[in-house]
Amino acid sequence: MQVPGGDGYRGDPFIDEEAREEVRRNLEQSLSKLNAQILRLESKYRELVSRSKEYFEQVVDAMESGDEERASIYAEEIAELRKLAKMVRRSQLMLEQVKLRLETIIEVSELIGLVVPLLSLITEVEDEVAGVAPDAAKNLHELACYIEDFTSSNMANTIEIGSQEVSEDAKKILEEARKLAAEKVKESFPDVPQLSEIEQMVYSYLSKAGSEINLKKCAKELGIDVKQIKEILMKLEEKGLIELVG
Repeated sequence: MQVPGGDGYRGDPFIDEEAREEVRRNLEQSLSKLNAQILRLESKYRELVSRSKEYFEQVVDAMESGDEERASIYAEEIAELRKLAKMVRRSQLMLEQVKLRLETIIEVSELIGLVVPLLSLITEVEDEVAGVAPDAAKNLHELACYIEDFTSSNMANTIEIGSQEVSEDAKKILEEARKLAAEKVKESFPDVPQLSEIEQMVYSYLSKAGSEINLKKCAKELGIDVKQIKEILMKLEEKGLIELVG
């Protein structure tokens, strides 16, 4: 961003205090709408996490009863919930990036120098969140239109914008949001247990035997040595299917 005859933007572009306050009010209204959308997405994400945990319990129950078909149905549904949750979390993080930029602009006086990079970020985010949060996308579009009108009337022949640099900055921000969303979803959603044939055999034996088993008896009846039984039990515990005591 350059200004003819200078090293960069300096000073408040608004001589008219009333005009500056009008811009601030409009940005604050947009910020309020963004906050509401972010809260809605957070609520939706929590709902998806809660539902996935319920379905996980259904998977475990189905596996205990030997109903692999029912377990598979719930496992597939958890996978779909995970995909949706990733989209929701990613949209939330992207909206939070726009929110942070807006808050910065509102707090400082050099408005023109900051709204142009914000416009590029809004354009990228609007496309990303449209499928998950259409109301948020609509609010972002309205904000973008306002900024475009504002900048076209206040920046003509005054500031030259490095649009390519701004666009790359926005893409980097969004890519970081995608990575964080993936990490968050991985932390929140339980992995659906996948059992080998021998693990399934031991797990079925446990389900029928009850809360306590005799390792030697189990090994003899299944034709597996005790050491291997112990290893399988530890794997089942790691997958969240059983809890070892003692």
